[in-house]
Amino acid sequence: MTKISGTVKFSDGTPITSGRIVFDDGKHSYFGTIQKDGACVTGGVKPVESIPDGVYKIWLASTEKTVDEVFNDKNELVSYNTVEQVAEKFRYVDKTDLVFEVKRGGTTTYDVVIEKP
Repeated sequence: MTKISGTVKFSDGTPITSGRIVFDDGKHSYFGTIQKDGACVTGGVKPVESIPDGVYKIWLASTEKTVDEVFNDKNELVSYNTVEQVAEKFRYVDKTDLVFEVKRGGTTTYDVVIEKP
């Protein structure tokens, strides 16, 4: 079992600033939280867990970005809209073309490059 670390960036080199990266083998999913600089470490549901050997599809979840915030006179957020940061094909396990193999003694880093919507 292995922990995988890496980055998630757009093809222009700018990082994804929020969300989760998910490794899915069809039976189990393992995720990592994407940091503001695009860095993440993927393990299991708990941070101390690791990913078993296998072939995984990679997709991204919770990648919405808040826009159009409206505040009242007390500076309280009263409404907002969200937009997706990433192209649709990277948001669904059945649409993604990103694949990573986890092997004992193999690479434990990845750099995912995705497209904007």
